[in-house]
Amino acid sequence: MRWRFGLIGVAAVLAAAAAAGGAAAQVAGDPERGGRLYVENCAVCHGADGQGRIGASLAQFPGIRIDASLEQTIAAGIDGSVMPAWAAENGGPLSAQDITDLTAYISAVFEGTEPLTPLPTYLPSPVPTLIDFSGDPSLGAVVYQGNCAVCHGQDGRGRIGQTLAKAWPGNQPDAYLRQVIREGVPGTTMPAWGRAEGGPLSEDEIANVSAFVLSLQPAAQPTPTPVGAGPISLTVGLAALAVLGLLAAVGLLVYYRRS
Repeated sequence: MRWRFGLIGVAAVLAAAAAAGGAAAQVAGDPERGGRLYVENCAVCHGADGQGRIGASLAQFPGIRIDASLEQTIAAGIDGSVMPAWAAENGGPLSAQDITDLTAYISAVFEGTEPLTPLPTYLPSPVPTLIDFSGDPSLGAVVYQGNCAVCHGQDGRGRIGQTLAKAWPGNQPDAYLRQVIREGVPGTTMPAWGRAEGGPLSEDEIANVSAFVLSLQPAAQPTPTPVGAGPISLTVGLAALAVLGLLAAVGLLVYYRRS
């Protein structure tokens, strides 16, 4: 009898292991899809090969539980650094499955290899030149799409970065933008993009992308519905009330005299 109970116990353990394995397989990441997500969201900072650009190198990610560490970092970001939180629950654009797929790609593929999906090529499109500012906004559109859109959105209306399609205050908004792009904003997720600060952009590219940002148009605000005019104007209404008051007074006076 004891051997039967032993066999039952072994069978139960094997069944539990199989069930756990099946559950793990169901939640396992898809590295091919993760490669596409990497190109769309991560390559701009970490480089196409994961060797780093303005973000850290991912080729030698530290830790024993690399997958868990990666998921945590991607989901929650790193406070005080330029690594933002990407999880939807933390205000980012990625779902839990997106992050799992990204983790599968990064932890399995990055050993000096290229991403599964090539980086897109952006071509300049005509953008009206701004007379008051230096820089070519058409060339700046290419710089923007390749470096800024991932955080600030394709139309400049924000994604995990601030909205850029707005009216910029100050007498020299182009100079302000060039400084922010060149030097970043310390203590925030806005990194320094200028080559003198360790970034990838030249001064001409910074001037061009600044001109493009200044050309972005804010989202159209709904036109407020005008309050409809009443059947009579305020002046006529007051005059009518005065006449009615006078008639009432006359009526009362006549009534009391007759009584």
